[in-house]
Amino acid sequence: MEVYKRIFRIAFPIALQQVIFTSVNFIDTLMIGLLGEVSIAAVGLSNQFFFLYNLLIFGLVSGGGIFFAQYWGKKDEEGLSRSVALTVISAILFSLPFFLLSFFYPNLVLRFFSPDMEVVSTGIIYLKIIAFSYPLFAVSMVFSFSLRSIGKVNIPLIITIIELSTNIFLNYTLIFGNFGFPRLGIKGAAIGTLIARTIGCVATLLIVYLRKLPGRAYFRHVSELTPKFIKNFFHYALPTMANEFAWSLGITMYSVIYAHMSTSVIAAQRVMSTIEGFATSVTFSIANAASVIIGNILGTSKFEEAYETSKKALKLAEFVSVIAAIIGILITFSIVDLFDVSEEVKDMVRITIIISMSFLPVKIFNGMNVVGFLRAGGDTRFSFVVEASTLWFIGVPLAAIGGLILNLNFPTVYFLTMMEEVTKALILSFRYRSKKWLKNVLEEI
Repeated sequence: MEVYKRIFRIAFPIALQQVIFTSVNFIDTLMIGLLGEVSIAAVGLSNQFFFLYNLLIFGLVSGGGIFFAQYWGKKDEEGLSRSVALTVISAILFSLPFFLLSFFYPNLVLRFFSPDMEVVSTGIIYLKIIAFSYPLFAVSMVFSFSLRSIGKVNIPLIITIIELSTNIFLNYTLIFGNFGFPRLGIKGAAIGTLIARTIGCVATLLIVYLRKLPGRAYFRHVSELTPKFIKNFFHYALPTMANEFAWSLGITMYSVIYAHMSTSVIAAQRVMSTIEGFATSVTFSIANAASVIIGNILGTSKFEEAYETSKKALKLAEFVSVIAAIIGILITFSIVDLFDVSEEVKDMVRITIIISMSFLPVKIFNGMNVVGFLRAGGDTRFSFVVEASTLWFIGVPLAAIGGLILNLNFPTVYFLTMMEEVTKALILSFRYRSKKWLKNVLEEI
């Protein structure tokens, strides 16, 4: 029972944070949806590029999180601070290419996702402004992971509430010209998001440094970084980054395929994925919590305790995923009519969400293994090979054949992509039971 309490203490604030984040995405989509399908598609494609960036940074920070959790498990605050320092520097450096592409070459970026020039020209306005938020987002994510690793999960939650409440207010004000402000439409949505992310980043840094919390990094921690430390860090972080990049690029390819099917499919996918986020956010928070807890245990080399903890976490995640799937379907059928889209789009959303939620327990099993267990033990190379190969050799080809060659409808194409998740689950189940992922990575430093 103590294990479930520990998981709940960490998972609940993370889940609530993700639900709030997804709720704001839903409200943003609803607001922008009032501007029409072209605006929804433009913001959706712009955010698809951000999604690519987000997961690359998430991969890097997750790699750093292996060290955050294990250093905190052995109560080595200096090691934790050095890991945070290296992760922050790396995250900012990896943000620069995405900023440059978004700001200077937005047309090139968006034309990769869609051939619809009306959607592209509308999206350029949004993407150029959002580009400035990329480095801020990266720094916020590093310290958010650091705070989770030391058990301060309520701080990122509070900051998220402040940040996203600001985002809702500014979007409402600037998109529609309320409270005496000019009506800026899609440009207003971008400005609101940029200001909100700036507030979130500044607030995070102020809390960490003014309260002198573990994980705060100074210049001396940068000077203490040795070649051996950096090499060992990237030995685990690079496969995690490659994993997330390959996965996010594959998901991006799905969006490209959907975009070439029709603008209606883009709109349906955007609405469906926003609603889908409610269900997945709750269950994937357990994977994040498991990664922290198991990482703390592995930092003290208690391998059998880590394995027993993982089994309990997995049972809890599967139970929650079934409930979340049922709720996800009910929510979709209740709110899909709120969107200002055609009946064709609404029907696609209803059918596809049923398919998505039916496979949610399989998705969660995969997420628990990749994000929760294998990553906590530094088994990042295996995760990368499995995720990249199943996505690129099964999921993407099936989507391309179904959507572009056979001209199947969106729900059918989406169903074909789920074959990737099933194959991945079979492979990961063998790896999990082998216990080869149980490892203390700090012993190599």
